[in-house]
Amino acid sequence: MKNGSASAFQLISVIVPVHNGEKFLGDALTSIFAQDYRPIEVIVVDDGSTDSSGAIARSYPEVRYFHEERQGSAVARNTGIDNSRGELIAFLDADDRWFPNNLSIQTAHIMKHPEVGYVCGRMKNYLDPGMTCPAWIEPDELLQASDAIQLGTVLARHSLFDAVGKFNPTYLQGQDLEWFLRVKESGIPVGNITDTVLLRRIHDNNISHNQNGSIQARLRMLKESIERKRGAAARPVGAH
Repeated sequence: MKNGSASAFQLISVIVPVHNGEKFLGDALTSIFAQDYRPIEVIVVDDGSTDSSGAIARSYPEVRYFHEERQGSAVARNTGIDNSRGELIAFLDADDRWFPNNLSIQTAHIMKHPEVGYVCGRMKNYLDPGMTCPAWIEPDELLQASDAIQLGTVLARHSLFDAVGKFNPTYLQGQDLEWFLRVKESGIPVGNITDTVLLRRIHDNNISHNQNGSIQARLRMLKESIERKRGAAARPVGAH
């Protein structure tokens, strides 16, 4: 995969999908603008919010704000990608936060490794005040950084989405994992760093609470991955 500009100051497009996220969106945006890396553009895609999420996003003069009918976070992220101008793309959910040096650390790594499609850092879970630890997360996971792949820990080249495609809107859950699978199948190298870059907030409305839906989505995406591999193996050498 070809690298973009060799400049150390590549524009990063940060995409924030939000649906009724008024409680947390300000914290997420503040953590983006606290980054010690520039230049950045911040794109908030409002996925049919009925609360004050739009007003909060528009209160930041630097934000590029897009509103669309409720279609799910995959469509919202794809809208952000379609309207992005950066050579590099990062995602932050409206209820999470970044550490201030996230983008500078990841950009330094991706510039030193032109062969990688994205670089992934570590995350730390934390409980929203008043929240008890839910059954779907182990208490130990709140005490140390995790290597679990989360979209908010990834900085990707824009060209990677041309190579493997954007997010599948038929997945209401797990569309990031489905995309990670397609990246893996592509054979494009990825990078990993040991720095903790993301604070993932655990609260009552996390999508992860719906474990039954998550399991069904994972079974489906694994089935589709197997089918794609079989299809690729069946094609004649050199065929596209």
